[in-house]
Amino acid sequence: MPPDGYTTVTISDSVATKLTQIMASHDHSSYAEAIEYAADTTLLQESEITVQELIQLLAKRIDEIDETNLP
Repeated sequence: MPPDGYTTVTISDSVATKLTQIMASHDHSSYAEAIEYAADTTLLQESEITVQELIQLLAKRIDEIDETNLP
């Protein structure tokens, strides 16, 4: 059970690997920080979006990342 104010999400191993790479390249210490960074970045580029749409968009974009181009 997550603490108050937090939600548990399930992600694929592929997405977890890519989030780890995002964490390393942007100096985030947790998946939560990497997800928050990705969400904030996405929201700056998108008009109003629902949480469900945001999760789907982030998962799609992370799946499209070419891992060979990441540090």
